[in-house]
Amino acid sequence: MNPHTEDIELSRVGLPPEEKAFQWPWQAMKEHNWSEAASRWAVVRQAYPEKAGTWLQGAVAHIEAGELAQADVLLTYARKHFRSHPSTFPESARLAMQQHKWDTAHDFLQQARQQFPNFAQTWMRSAEYAEHEGNLKQTTAYNEKARQCDPALSAPFIQYAEMAMRAEQWSEALDRWEEVRSRFPEVPAGYFRAAEAARHLKRPQEARQLILMHQYGADIFPNTPQTPISQLKGKKHATLPPLVELIWTKATFNLRSEVHRNYLSYGWWVLEPLLHMVVYYVVFGLLLQRAGENYPAFLLTGLIPWMWFMKAVSGSSNSILGGQKLILQVGLPSIVFPLVSLLQATLKQLPVFVLLVGFVWVQGYSPGLHWWALIPVLLVQTLLIIAIACTVAAIIPFVRDLSYLVPTGLTFLMFVSGTFYDYRMISAEWQGVFLLNPVAFLLKCYREIFLDGMLPDLLPLAWWGFGSAMICLLLLVGYNRLRYIYPRILMG
Repeated sequence: MNPHTEDIELSRVGLPPEEKAFQWPWQAMKEHNWSEAASRWAVVRQAYPEKAGTWLQGAVAHIEAGELAQADVLLTYARKHFRSHPSTFPESARLAMQQHKWDTAHDFLQQARQQFPNFAQTWMRSAEYAEHEGNLKQTTAYNEKARQCDPALSAPFIQYAEMAMRAEQWSEALDRWEEVRSRFPEVPAGYFRAAEAARHLKRPQEARQLILMHQYGADIFPNTPQTPISQLKGKKHATLPPLVELIWTKATFNLRSEVHRNYLSYGWWVLEPLLHMVVYYVVFGLLLQRAGENYPAFLLTGLIPWMWFMKAVSGSSNSILGGQKLILQVGLPSIVFPLVSLLQATLKQLPVFVLLVGFVWVQGYSPGLHWWALIPVLLVQTLLIIAIACTVAAIIPFVRDLSYLVPTGLTFLMFVSGTFYDYRMISAEWQGVFLLNPVAFLLKCYREIFLDGMLPDLLPLAWWGFGSAMICLLLLVGYNRLRYIYPRILMG
């Protein structure tokens, strides 16, 4: 926005509320857009020249932008007209230190300590000056004063930790960053800078843990940084529980975020398959007159398992590309990302499967011992989904154009799997070929259990399960070998 245009608007329509006017430059400062923030403070300053903040915060923005001459003009005015404001002399000292005018900075800080001894910023700037002078004992004393003045302010505690970082006291720095995290868990530096200290101490696993804690919350690992993950890795199987917990936590967090964005919340999990059923029933049952007796039950027993398969594969296809930030920063195993997507899709389908069982029962298809066959059918479908979804997710980082073909491929698979028609409508000589499609075979199994009241063909089911399990084992080996290749591919 042009400052002159904004000035004209202010003069024409009157001044906006102070809180609203100040929010405009504050937003640019939060985004670290310092030049824009300085321009906005200049506009607001014309409307509120009597407010010290418009001059002091404008000076801060200029200092951060490297525009020291402009900052000097504003702070000179502030010292003349707002000497009683506690930020005036600390910010003036900050500018003087930026300009390497150390004697001037010393005088400003001396005045600040005399006039505003209870202002944390006074002691933080004094600590900066003492550190430059090489007086580490005085630096620590000034910082301690700052922490005592305002324990709810994160900046003095961050400064305390950074002092240890600059002194290369890495163990001490880790302890101080831990205090930052305990008091201010939302501050990213408490995790990222602590991770840097851990790397200097040759503790890369603890560094990864800290970054993961920032990404997913401090409760993601049962261990604290004092008992780092590296201590758990003496045995290979010890790495599994934290990863399983991470997959579970990430999937549930994603689902909560998704439902909170929707007006109907969890209702969409059930409503979506019902809407699909209505569409297919209207098209195939009413318009094309292909529906037989109890077509809604027939359609639902095919549609719900298909939607589980479709959502799991489509959701996980780009998961490694989407997780590239964590792969590059943390070195997290890449297989975690498709598994998170698969778990999300599965959790969303659980209540829908309960709906399916209830609907079929109400339609007069009573449960019997043959319903126990649902357990191996569900297990085989789970293995098949993992095998296909993780294969697609593994290939896409190398051939990214494949991601455009996944929706088309899933649409084709839906039409050749008998989701909304009976495979027995096909000529007898082609039915065997049709059932070579594992998804079509699984839908046949569901319908035999629910609608025909019989056990499915267990031998082909066992072969599909065995084949899918073998593919999953091969994928584990493949993902492990690709672990150090993916970062180079993702950066390319």
